[in-house]
Amino acid sequence: MLTKITQVVLIIIGSAFKYSWLTVFAAETEWGLIPAFLFNFIGGCLGVYVYTYLGEHLRDWYIKRQKQKGTYRVVTKRNKLIIFFRKKLGLKGVAFLSPILITLPLGTAILLTMTKNHKKIIQYLLLSCFFWTAVILIPYKLFHIDLSKLFFDYLHTIWIQLSN
Repeated sequence: MLTKITQVVLIIIGSAFKYSWLTVFAAETEWGLIPAFLFNFIGGCLGVYVYTYLGEHLRDWYIKRQKQKGTYRVVTKRNKLIIFFRKKLGLKGVAFLSPILITLPLGTAILLTMTKNHKKIIQYLLLSCFFWTAVILIPYKLFHIDLSKLFFDYLHTIWIQLSN
């Protein structure tokens, strides 16, 4: 059994990376709705700010390193995936699905290729994090309804349809 401090640290740091998993973990804790919501959302905010402001620098460093090693390729599966999300979903769609489906780091990287407006990226991602936290935590904590399983199953079917 994890201590409460360990749970808080795990949720805050983990939410910065894989928001949806840690939202479900926060729902499973014995805390009330407000603490679970706040810790999960704080972690998401932390991730959004870090990835938005450091993302361009990390991308430039990565490309420079790959070019020096001679392993830089323009056409990769990952780049095809990024192009797919950019064309099909747009800025708001990528931001909406980032916390729950794409992950915050990859979603932010895609958004940074779409616009240089950091304020807009942060605004859309924070609204998305707030929305998804509310959608998963409120029914679970207040009514004991586990919507996360239903959403993940539904998003999996959407993912399969979009990839065809």
